[in-house]
Order: sequence, then structure tokens, then C-alpha cells
Amino acid sequence: MEDKKEEKPKRGRPAKEKEKLNCSINLKLTESDFNSIKEKAEGIGMKATRYAREMVLKGGVKSRFTLEELDLMRKLSGIANNLNQIAKKANQAGYIAESINIMGMMIRIKRILDDR
Repeated sequence: MEDKKEEKPKRGRPAKEKEKLNCSINLKLTESDFNSIKEKAEGIGMKATRYAREMVLKGGVKSRFTLEELDLMRKLSGIANNLNQIAKKANQAGYIAESINIMGMMIRIKRILDDR
């Protein structure tokens, strides 16, 4: 019998095939043009060279989330988590049944008031 190592498939996300960037194009810009590109790149969390590469090759840049948007999403996620915990506690405590009882009492009170 031979000891054969069975190759198990690797777990997790497959590795990206990363092609090396080994060719270059030199581009001369005015200082104001360079600053403009640099500001736009920093605004979406990229380096100027990557921003310029994507603009040339794809004709546009996929905008990432700004720091402000990431902060708002984190806060919104926290609020949603808190609401979910409150809902779970309310269901465990049986507040659904209590709300039905309260609604029944409100209907009876309205009937009493309407009978006047």
C-alpha cells in the first residue's frame, strides 16, 4: 500500500490572482491638477496612483464609503442591535399578550365613552 496524501480542498475564500504591475506610463501634471487628483483619491480612501490607474482603465472609480458614512453605518448597526435585543426581551417577557389585553381594555373604555 502506498501512502498517498489526499489533497483536501483549501478552506476559505480563494486567493486572488494578483498580477504584478511592472509597466509604467509617465504622466506630467500641473501642481493644481496633481493636487486635485490627490484630493479626490484621498476623499474615497485611495492613493493617487491607484485612482489615476482606475480612471484610465475603467473610465471611473468605484467610490468607497467615506469615514463619515462608515461611522453612520456603525451607529445605525448599533441601534438596530439594541432594538433587536429589546424586541427579544419583550417577546420573552410576554408583552405581546399584555398588549392584546391593553387593546381590549381600550376598546371597552371607548364603548363606555360612546354609550354616554
